[in-house]
Amino acid sequence: MRHLLLPFTLALAAALTAPAASAQEARSGAALAPDALFARVSPNVWVVQANDAQGKVLATGSAVAIGAGTAVTSCQLLAKAASVALKRDNVSYGATLVYPDVARDLCQLQIANFSAAPIGITPVNALQVGMPLYIVGSPRGKELILGIGMLAGVRRNDAGELEALQLATQPEAGLGGAGLFDAQGRLVGLVGAAPAGSASANLAMPATWIADLPARGQLAIERLVIQPARASSGAAGWASAPARPSLVEYQLHDRLTNVYRKVVYRADPATDDRISFNSGGWVEKPGGEVVSVTSAIAGEFDAAMPPGGWARENLKEEAAWKSRYSSTLGGTRINMDVSATVMEDTTLTAGGQEYKVVRIEYRGFTQRFANAGAVVGNQYGPYRAEVWFSPELGRVVRFEVKTRGGAGGGAFQVSEVLELVNLR
Repeated sequence: MRHLLLPFTLALAAALTAPAASAQEARSGAALAPDALFARVSPNVWVVQANDAQGKVLATGSAVAIGAGTAVTSCQLLAKAASVALKRDNVSYGATLVYPDVARDLCQLQIANFSAAPIGITPVNALQVGMPLYIVGSPRGKELILGIGMLAGVRRNDAGELEALQLATQPEAGLGGAGLFDAQGRLVGLVGAAPAGSASANLAMPATWIADLPARGQLAIERLVIQPARASSGAAGWASAPARPSLVEYQLHDRLTNVYRKVVYRADPATDDRISFNSGGWVEKPGGEVVSVTSAIAGEFDAAMPPGGWARENLKEEAAWKSRYSSTLGGTRINMDVSATVMEDTTLTAGGQEYKVVRIEYRGFTQRFANAGAVVGNQYGPYRAEVWFSPELGRVVRFEVKTRGGAGGGAFQVSEVLELVNLR
C-alpha cells in the first residue's frame, strides 16, 4: 500500500483553505479530498504505547478514539503490558483495557478525562470491493501519516458472518491499530499488528465489530481472567490457576481521618509458577494463597495478615479456624489471637463490578507493641474484621477492620476499609 507522508500540520493547513465546503461534503455523503479527510479524522488517531511493570516500552502503534473516553486498537499491541498510554505531541493519557476481544484482535480502552468527537462507522452494506481506503496512523509511534489503498475483498465465514477485510497491499510496518477510513471519513476498520510478510498482514478488523466489544469483551474476561473454582464437597476453595494479573489496585479508606488513597500491586516478571508483585513485596501462589508479604502498603490488610492470607482453601459455610501469629510490618509488632468463621456465599459490588464472594468474620484480640525493636508498651484490644473473598479471582475483594486498645502513649486505634477497584 503506497503512503503519502503527510504530517498532521500540513494536512490541517490544507483543509483550512475551505472548511465550509469540507463539512458540507461530509454531511451530504460526498467524497472528501484526501487532505480534508485527513484533517477531519486525524484528531481521533493517537499513538498507543504499552509498557511493562518497570516502565519499559513493549510496543507502540496506533489507536482510534471513537468517542469521549474511549479508543480501540489491536490487542497484539497490548500483550503483556502492565500499563498503557495514549500519546500525541506533548500530550499523554493513561488508558485502561476494559474490553479485550483477543480472538478478533480488537481491544477497547477507557481513558479518563479524554475528549474525542464521536466517529461514524461504515455500515456493512456500504463495503464494496475496489472502494478506496485511507489509512491514518503512526508507524512505530512516529508522526501521523496518510496512506491511500483499496479494499480487495470482504471475507465471510461459512455462516455468512464478516470475518475480515482484505487490503490490496500490505500496510507499512508498524501501523498496527491504525484507522481505515472511507472517502466520507467514516471508520471502515483497523489495521492488525501482524508481522510484515505474514499471511494475515494484509487483513484488517471490520469497524462494525466495535459494537460487539462490550459483550464479547466481558465474556473473554469471564473465561480468561475469572477461572471457575475447584469444587471441594460442593464448597468454594482456592481458584484453579487463574490468569496472572499484571496489576491489582485497591482503594484504602482510613475512616478515622476520612482519607482515601490508592494501593497498587504491580506484577514482577515471571520466574516460576509463583506470582510476585512490587519487586517481591508480595508473593502468592496461583489461586491466591499468600507466600510472603514484606511491605505494609495496604495498612492493616498487610500488617496483620494471617499466614497464607485472609482466606483458606476450605471455605464451605460454617467452616472455622483459629490463628495465633505475630507480625512486625510497619514498624509495630503485632500479636494476633483470632478466630475465623465462614458466614455465607454472597455477591458484592466493588469498583463498579459485581463479584461472587465468600464472607468471613474474624473475631478475637490483638496485642500491639509501641516499639517493635525494644518490645515495650504492649497494649491489648478486641479485634473485628470482615473479609469478602472471591474464589474465582483468588483474592480479597473487600476488607473491613476495627480495633482499638491500650492507653497513654501505647494506645492504638484502627478503622479501615480496603476495596478492589481494578484488576487486569
